Order: sequence, then C-alpha cells, then structure tokens
Amino acid sequence: MKITKIIAAAAAIAFTLTALASCGSTDSSSQTESKTDSVSSETENTSSEERLIPDEKKPPETDAEWHQAMLETSLTGLYDVSLLKEKIAKARNGEKVTLAYIGGSITEGLTAGDDLCYAKLSYEGFKKRFGADNAEYVNAGISGTPSKLGNLRLQRDVLSKSPDICFVEFAVNDSSDEDCQAAYESIVRDLTENGVAVVLLFSVTEADYSAQDYMKKIGQYYNLPMISYCDALRYMFENGRMTWKDFSDDQSHPNEAGHALVAEMIDYFFEQADAVTPNKFPYPTEPMSMLVQQNMTLLENTDIEPVSLGSWKEGSTIAHFTKGWTYEPDTGNEPLVFKFKGRFAHLVYKEVKSGKFGTLHVKVTCDGELYDETDIKTVTKEGWGNPQNALLGMQVNEKEYVVEISMAEGSESMKGEVLAVAHN
Repeated sequence: MKITKIIAAAAAIAFTLTALASCGSTDSSSQTESKTDSVSSETENTSSEERLIPDEKKPPETDAEWHQAMLETSLTGLYDVSLLKEKIAKARNGEKVTLAYIGGSITEGLTAGDDLCYAKLSYEGFKKRFGADNAEYVNAGISGTPSKLGNLRLQRDVLSKSPDICFVEFAVNDSSDEDCQAAYESIVRDLTENGVAVVLLFSVTEADYSAQDYMKKIGQYYNLPMISYCDALRYMFENGRMTWKDFSDDQSHPNEAGHALVAEMIDYFFEQADAVTPNKFPYPTEPMSMLVQQNMTLLENTDIEPVSLGSWKEGSTIAHFTKGWTYEPDTGNEPLVFKFKGRFAHLVYKEVKSGKFGTLHVKVTCDGELYDETDIKTVTKEGWGNPQNALLGMQVNEKEYVVEISMAEGSESMKGEVLAVAHN
C-alpha cells in the first residue's frame, strides 16, 4: 500500500473522530462507554415477557410446548416495531406493500428452491395473516455474498424496488472483523433512512458459527426487531429436542423442513409485533463504526462507460453479475480504465478455486495523484466462481478516481473478469 493511501486512511479516521466528537462529548472513550452502558441498560430493563424468552423455571413437557418454547426463543426482541406496524396497517388497508430479503445462499433458497425457501414462505404467510393481496416480493439473496458485498448491491437489488419491510441475513457469511461490522451497519442505516422497516435475522452453521453477537449489538443500538434461529436451534439442541440433521442436509443450509421452520419463526414474530403497543425510539444520528460506507452505487457496463475498454470486452459469467467485463487470454493486455467521483471505491471481480484465471493488476489515482497500485489474486482456496470485492480507496472528501485494470505480469495468458466498480 502506498504512503498516500495510509495518510488518506488516517485522515479519514481523524476526520470522522472529529465529527463524532463535535456531536457529543469531547471524550470519545467516555462516549463509547456511555453508548455501551445505554445498550446494556436497555437489555437489562427489557423484561423476559417483552423478550419472550421461555421461563426456565417451568420447562416444557409436551412436544407442542417445546415447539412453542423454540418459537419464543427465536424472538430476540421486538424493540421498536412502530414503523413495521405502519407497514402492516398499509397491508390491511389494501395498499401495496413490498417485502424484501437480502442475504446469502440461505436467503436465496439453496437446497429448498425458489418457492420453498423461508423468504417466499414467510412472504406468503404475511399475505395470509394480514390480508395483503397487494403485497410484492423481492428476494435479494445471492450465494456467497457477505454484508460487504451486500452493501455495494443494496441500491441495485433492494432500494430500487422501494421496499416497505426488509429482512437482513448475513450471520453465517460474515466474519466479525471491523469491515463486516461497518458494512452491516451501513445496510441497516441506508434501509432505515429510506423509510424501510428493518428486521434482522440470525443464522448458524452446523459447526455453531454465527456472527450474530456483533449483529445483536447493532440491532440493539438501532432498536430493531431481531429473530435468531441460531438461538432457537441451540435451545433445542441443548435440550435434546432436535439434531442438526432435522434442520439441514449439509453444513449450513436449511433443508425444506428447516426453511419452513424459519418461516414459522418469522410468522410468530409478525403475530407478536402486531399484538404489542409499540415504543418509538429516536434514531441514532451517529453510527457505531467510523467506517460506515452509506449510499454505495454499483456500476456495471449498463451504468458506466469505461474511458477505455483496452483488451477487455463487455460481459461476465456469474449469476446476478452478467454485465461486467472479461479479459480473454493473449489479447494485448491493454488496461480497462474507469473514471468516477466518490469517497470510497470498490472493485467487484470473479474469484475461483482453480482454472485458467490470473492475477489482476490495479492502478488507482485520485485527483491525478497515484493512490495505490496492487495485484489482486482471483484464484484462492475459498473461491468457487463467486463475486468478491476489494476496497480500492477511501477519502475524507469526494475525489476523482481513475482505476486502471490489467492482467498482472505473468498472467497475460490467463483470464480475468471484472463484475463491477462501486463508489459513494
């Protein structure tokens, strides 16, 4: 990484810290501590009845009681459902209401299919419960995508559809690093600030991995309703009432019965949200993370005309990302060049495990000065033909980016795919 990039990143963080300090206490550590105390206090002051967690003193006995306890455990908290109840009222009044779902392969419906995935089933349940004949459905789940990529495609795949309600599911695709946390919070903020009722959904793998811990903290900070099938399954497993094989046929994806169970948890959530008198909380003007990247725009070949196509041609081969650019082997290796203005800049490219794909060479200038020059490996042990993204730049103020993409030295006889660029 060039010195200019390090300086720019440090400046961006320093600028954000200054802005945050001017909005509240001048002591940033005490401000963070205050927020944490506030969240903890809210959690402690939420009664077990409000959080709907089963009473451990009266363990379930019958199968029906265990099933009910599982549904109650799945409901992490209702918190502020005032906006959601407005959307429900619209549905009951016969107005058009759009339910959107964004996440990875679980949301997309891998193993269950388009019609039997939890998203479609819970949408149908919403229509039935609230007589929402005019309800519309948007499934923006894409296999292999974490919230870092979800944030880049939020406008294209969700906000452009004008959703009323959006479920966000990335708990098994995200790590817990700061970049994922910032991207996840960016999605929450962009949805909320566009008048969307947000519901967080937390998944889990057979190996008991879930990023829900930090996601719950973000949910509490924004007073969002949350559903954890992670918690519900753990509750049933610990009490010997279910096994992972009852829920899934692989290591992470619900089978048809599992999807139906998640949809039932969502229906239970709608039932409880509809029944309560809502408490409205103020929207936090300050983000939790300094690295939030809101209002990202994804640019494909229908959205941006390159300064030069170079040795590249239009078109790419990944589902949901077919409007990119492709380099064919031994075609001259002239760079693909983009020019755009923004603060943060990203590159989305195809990643594979093996095959005739080479390393990309990316040169970035900002306002005419060299910002970074780096190589990006497209063949990794984690790759499987999925979209992957790389941060190209971050600036305090809007800059004019020029991004030049060619094949790295030694990869001229290999293939490469650029799926999109993104900026805010």
